[in-house]
Amino acid sequence: MDLEHDFKPFLIFGIVFTLCLVMVTLGGIELAGVWMDAMYPIFFLFAVAGLSISWIRWKNLNEKS
Repeated sequence: MDLEHDFKPFLIFGIVFTLCLVMVTLGGIELAGVWMDAMYPIFFLFAVAGLSISWIRWKNLNEKS
């Protein structure tokens, strides 16, 4: 596993936090709970960061080969 070029952990990280975002957005406090509703900005930050890093690494991987 090459951490400098591997994009899959960041893709999984971004997908998990995107699912948390969807659950909080669609379910609200009744489904997700108060603590997940409070964590919404952090979920958004981590989802965007994980998907962005995985996209950049995947793009660089395909350009070099």
